[in-house]
Amino acid sequence: MKIGIDLDGVVFNSEALWAVYAELYDCIELKRNSMKNLGEPRIQNDYDWTEEEMNKYLNKYIGIDNFDFMPGAKEVLDLLRKDGHELNLVTARGCQGTATNNREVAEIKLKESNIQFDKYYWGQTEKVDVCKKENIDYMIDDNYHICEAMNKENIGTIYFQSLNRKHLNLEGKFKEVTNWGEIYRFISEQK
Repeated sequence: MKIGIDLDGVVFNSEALWAVYAELYDCIELKRNSMKNLGEPRIQNDYDWTEEEMNKYLNKYIGIDNFDFMPGAKEVLDLLRKDGHELNLVTARGCQGTATNNREVAEIKLKESNIQFDKYYWGQTEKVDVCKKENIDYMIDDNYHICEAMNKENIGTIYFQSLNRKHLNLEGKFKEVTNWGEIYRFISEQK
């Protein structure tokens, strides 16, 4: 099976860290409560910040490297590879914000942990196109907008629901999960 895998919020816990830093930035540095849309797929859309405030946040935090792997991610990725699945990294990392090193940081963390993908698609904002091109059977992503778009195009979707984002009730090849154990069980059952 060909599996597309997002990075931030799926393999890395970076989305959770960005959420914490966004709260601290808003409360401590901006000294206000600018929350407008709790649970949006991108932390930047949760707050009513000016462009200047957003750029300051991105410059300071989007390139952080103290994130870790989601629990079970490495083990399940190793199991999926051992089971013969083709793993394709499909991530927006590398195109967002102003941090020029966020792709490099990810590449180093993956290499240090000996996590390899068959193909790498960095800086992808149109993930549906990549999944169609690669004939992906299932895409694992934490962005519900992307999952809805995949589902609309009949691409199998595993929605890694986290950070109190909304639940999806989609038809077809769709599964909502909260951890890597659920992902492995679901993919194993698809054979």
